[in-house]
Amino acid sequence: MYYIITDELLQQSFDKDKNIILKAAQEVHFSELAELFVKRTIEKYRTLFNPLGLVDDTFQKILDYPYNNVDEVKGIYDNLCVTYRYKNSDNQLEIIWDGGSQEEKYAKEWSETFLAWVDDLTNNPNFVKAILQLTVFNEGKRNLVFIRNSVKAIINEHFEIKIVTRKGVKKVVVLQKKNRKAKKKKAA
Repeated sequence: MYYIITDELLQQSFDKDKNIILKAAQEVHFSELAELFVKRTIEKYRTLFNPLGLVDDTFQKILDYPYNNVDEVKGIYDNLCVTYRYKNSDNQLEIIWDGGSQEEKYAKEWSETFLAWVDDLTNNPNFVKAILQLTVFNEGKRNLVFIRNSVKAIINEHFEIKIVTRKGVKKVVVLQKKNRKAKKKKAA
C-alpha cells in the first residue's frame, strides 16, 4: 500500500508532528472510517433515543440514510486525526517482524483507536444529535457552523486539548482548565 505525499501532509500541527506515513494512512482511510462513524452514531441513536425501535418519520429518515454525506464530518475526522498524532507523538518507525509495512501498522492502529473513540464520544447524546444534524438531517440549506463548533467543543473537552485552525493549519493547544481550578482553590 503506497500513499501520495502532498504538501498538506508535510504541514505540522504541533512541534513533534512529523509522522507523514501516519498522516497519509489517516487520509487514505477517511471514506471508510467516516461511513463507519456515521453508522455507529446511528446505532447509538437507536440505543439512546429509540430503544424500542418504534418507527416514526424521524427514525425512518435515519433508517433510509444512504451515507452519501460523509464530507460533513471531514473537519471532525481531521481533528481526531490531529488528536491521535498529538497523543501518540512519540511514534517512530520500527522494525515490524510479521512482514507487514509501516503503513499497514499505522492504518490498523489508527482505525482501532478511531472506532474506540467514536464509541466513547457517542455516549454523549448531544454529540449523537449533532452528527445526525450534519449528516442525516442536513439538506444543505442551513448554516451548520454552530453544530460543527459544538461537536468540536465536545471533542476538545473529551481529550482536554483544543485544535485551533489558523490560515489553514491546525495547531494543538493543551487545555489548562484543571490546573487553573486547582491553583484558584489553593489561593483561596
